[in-house]
Amino acid sequence: MRNVANELGSSTGLLTHWVPDRAGLLHLALRATADEQSARASAALARRPRDVATALEEFLPLDDARRSEMKVWLGFWALALSDAVLQDEHRDRYRGFRSRFVDHLSGLGAAVSDARTATDHLMTTVDGIAVSAMFDPRYWTIARQRRHLREVVDAVVPTTP
Repeated sequence: MRNVANELGSSTGLLTHWVPDRAGLLHLALRATADEQSARASAALARRPRDVATALEEFLPLDDARRSEMKVWLGFWALALSDAVLQDEHRDRYRGFRSRFVDHLSGLGAAVSDARTATDHLMTTVDGIAVSAMFDPRYWTIARQRRHLREVVDAVVPTTP
């Protein structure tokens, strides 16, 4: 908490007025991170609706900023394992993302059942790549992350007219 307060040019007392503890700080960071990632992915889809891979890259640790975001996610996941409120938040975020992505693929002409299946494959692939890349960045290079994601997108996203 002290380090964060210093980064903000604030006192620990002022910070704890808004965020009571480390878990609260991590929760706040997760909300900001998730909102930023989702906004970037949505903007990518708005620019190029069929370029699903580019939108999903926003959730991969491809640069310093996105590696920092993934650290927030990993910290949140660790806390959520033993906190029912955080588990609910995590579940709701994933359900919201899943719903929006199914809607997007359906809007491109995919059958809803195919869109759901593809979305499940894509969500687990992105999480798997991201976690793997955080722990083995020499193997999961930027090029390998992108290539693997695009291979899965090509394999699971229904082709539409």
